[in-house]
Amino acid sequence: MIMTTRSPPLVYVTDGREAIGFVLARGRSGFEAFDRDEHSLGLYRTAPAAANAVFATENGRAVG
Repeated sequence: MIMTTRSPPLVYVTDGREAIGFVLARGRSGFEAFDRDEHSLGLYRTAPAAANAVFATENGRAVG
């Protein structure tokens, strides 16, 4: 088994079983967050910060 400290290049952000966005590793630039409509939410220093941006955007959506 090979262990690595690198993050995978693509991580889906889910709320339960539903994908609400994803995060792409951008190398030295950091991590880019995208919403469910594939709109960029910006670059973030860490993957968790990018995932939090996805959740924040999702929670700000109007229901209905």
